[in-house]
Amino acid sequence: MRIAVAYKDGEIFEHFGHCECFAIYEYGDVVEDCTKTLVDCSDRHGHKAMADLMREQQVDAVLCGNMGSEARALLLSYGIVPVAGYCGHADTAADMLVTGQLPVDPGAGACGGGCGGCGGGCHHDEGGCGCHDDDEESGGCCCH
Repeated sequence: MRIAVAYKDGEIFEHFGHCECFAIYEYGDVVEDCTKTLVDCSDRHGHKAMADLMREQQVDAVLCGNMGSEARALLLSYGIVPVAGYCGHADTAADMLVTGQLPVDPGAGACGGGCGGCGGGCHHDEGGCGCHDDDEESGGCCCH
């Protein structure tokens, strides 16, 4: 399985269409059998360009803080599962997703332009996603 995580400084980046780097995790038969590759996408902008990159990278799922409905629709049309509404450590979240420990809520992290639709109160203007990085239960991966 290949999972792409919107990535910045080891953390899940808050918005799919504005991400400058994705971490691509390729998992083998066990979680410990994983390779991580960073993909620079600073030359791409917008939902279509990012969705096309995900298709080029042959990912199965994309994990990020927030994602608009256009991006979700594009990913789904490519057979890629969008997973939004999370923040925290990217490596931990990818491992949790691949092992089924990260709930996939189709409505979470739905961003309506200015991030007002984020399930966790995105606080985009304040530079954060409004998540609880210190949440012990989820390993810092929550935005619901």
